[in-house]
Amino acid sequence: MIADVESFVTQENPNAGKRHFWVRSILLPALFGALIATALLYVPGAGWRTNDVTTGTHPGYPDLKPRKYDSSPTNTVQFAAAAASGLRNWKVVERDETTGVLRAEVRTAIPFFTDDVTVTVTPTGADGDSSLVTIRSRSRVGEGDLGENARHIRALQAAMDEKLPRLK
Repeated sequence: MIADVESFVTQENPNAGKRHFWVRSILLPALFGALIATALLYVPGAGWRTNDVTTGTHPGYPDLKPRKYDSSPTNTVQFAAAAASGLRNWKVVERDETTGVLRAEVRTAIPFFTDDVTVTVTPTGADGDSSLVTIRSRSRVGEGDLGENARHIRALQAAMDEKLPRLK
């Protein structure tokens, strides 16, 4: 019995060379090319070069503008905290309604990375009964974020838009 096992283990597989050639020459380059193409299509150009995005200031994201809401600054901070708490992997770490500042941490899809999001609410309108919301998202590590900070801002803005009436 042992002689049979030894001969089976030491015997070469005649198809092994063809399989390795197929994997190395066709499959791996195709997968690598698909990965690169997906990254180029999915990641905005600014995502390769920046890890700090603020609404209204970043030239790579001209669509990200501060939002005006028909809500008092105190209510807007409360709704921003509720919206952030409802987002996956978000954690509100500080909320100060008197200064109009909310700070949150976001765990990224890549483990062990955390991004910091700061929401600044300033009163607007004649009586200060409406709010201007500026959001900054910044990665703690790295020089490029692959567009993740812009996605954080968009997610929070969308969640707040569901809860608060916007001003034009």
